[in-house]
Amino acid sequence: MSLVQNGAVETRREPEGVLAVLQDETMLDRLNGVIHEQRLGDDVVVEATLDAALRRIREGLAPRLLFLDLSGAAAPIAEVSAARTVGGRDMKLVALGNVNDVTHFRDLLSAGANDYLLKPPSREALAVVLEKPAQTANENGDGGLGHVVVFIGSRGGIGATTTAVSCAWLLAEEQHLPTALVDLDLHFGTVALTLDTDPGGGLCEALEQPSRIDGIFIDAAMVKMTEHLRVLAAEASPAEPVAVDPGAIDMLLYELRRKFRWIVVDLPRGAVPAQRAVLAAATHAVLVCERSLAGLRDTIRLQTLLREQAPQSSLFLVEAGTASERALVSRSEFEKGTGKAFQASLSYDPKSAGAAANAGQPLPQVASRSPVLRELRQLVSALAGPAEAKPKSRLFALRSLW
Repeated sequence: MSLVQNGAVETRREPEGVLAVLQDETMLDRLNGVIHEQRLGDDVVVEATLDAALRRIREGLAPRLLFLDLSGAAAPIAEVSAARTVGGRDMKLVALGNVNDVTHFRDLLSAGANDYLLKPPSREALAVVLEKPAQTANENGDGGLGHVVVFIGSRGGIGATTTAVSCAWLLAEEQHLPTALVDLDLHFGTVALTLDTDPGGGLCEALEQPSRIDGIFIDAAMVKMTEHLRVLAAEASPAEPVAVDPGAIDMLLYELRRKFRWIVVDLPRGAVPAQRAVLAAATHAVLVCERSLAGLRDTIRLQTLLREQAPQSSLFLVEAGTASERALVSRSEFEKGTGKAFQASLSYDPKSAGAAANAGQPLPQVASRSPVLRELRQLVSALAGPAEAKPKSRLFALRSLW
C-alpha cells in the first residue's frame, strides 16, 4: 500500500502481528500459548494503556489484530471507538471484559469491535479470534468506512470554509456521494451561516456527552441540506466554553464514517481540543494557502503539524484566490519554501463569493459560469476521482446512496 506525502511516495506495511492492551500476565501467557500452538507466527506487542497502544499505531505499527482489555475502563465504548478510528478498518479489534450483558456487547460492536470475549477467555475462543482469514480483497468501496477530508486555512479569511462547503456540495450533488459537512469551530463557525440554516445544539451535546452518540442521535442532530448532503454545526455562546470529552470526537467520526462516504471537516487552525483526534482520523488534508509571507510561514508550520498528527493522510496544498493589493510571495518561491507544489489554485472572484453569501447557497450553485467552479471541480476530482454518470432514475439513486 502506498500514499503520496509532500511529493514523495511512501510504502505502508500490510497489517501483521498482534497488539495487546493488557495488564494481566496470565492472559498474556495464554495468548502467546495459543499463537504458538496454532503456529500463527505473530509477534505480540504489549502496552499497558490504550493511549500508549494508539501512539504506537500512529508511529507506524500496523497490527492485524488488537486485543483491548476493558476491565475497569471508565468509558469502554469511547475506547473501542478511538481504537477503531486510529487502527482503521483493516485491523481486527477484539475487546475483553467482565460485563456479561447483551446490550453492552451490541454497543461494543456498534462502536467498532469485531468481537467481545468474557474474561478469562478459553483457549478455543482465543484460537477462533486469532485465526488468520483467507486472503481476500480488502478494498470494498461501499462496504468500508468513509473518507475524512479536513480543510484548514493557513490564514484567516482566505476562503477555507467556502472551499470546504463548495467541495462538500460538489461531492454530494455532482458525485452523488453521501456527504457529511462538519464545522468544528463551535463558537464562531460559519458553515451553517453560509448555508442559511440553523445548526441546532446537537453537535455540542454530542461532544459533551459521547454516550449519546449513535446512528439515531446523529440523524436527529444533522441538518438535511439536500438528498445527499447533511450538515453538523454549532453556534455555542462565546461566554460558555464547550467541554469536549476526549473520546467524543473519535466516536462521532466513527459513526459518521459508517453512514457517509465523505466527511468534510472545516477545522479551525488554532489548537482546539478536537484537533488531534480529527487529524488522527483524516484520510485527506486540504491546506488552503495565502501566498503571502505570513501565509508561507503558517503553511510550513501547519505542514509540520500534519506530518506529526496526520501522517496517514494525503496532503493537498491549494492556492487561495487572494486580493491583488496584498503583498505576495511568488509561486515558485512559495513552493520552494514549502517543499511541495500546489495541487490546485482557486481564482479570486469576490462577486461570485458575495452573491453566494447573500443567497445563503454554496458557491457552485450561484457561480455556474465562474472559473472558480471549474477549479473546485478539479480539486474534488483530485480528492475523490472523476464524477460518475448521473443515475438515470431516482430509484437507482436512492439504492446507490444507502
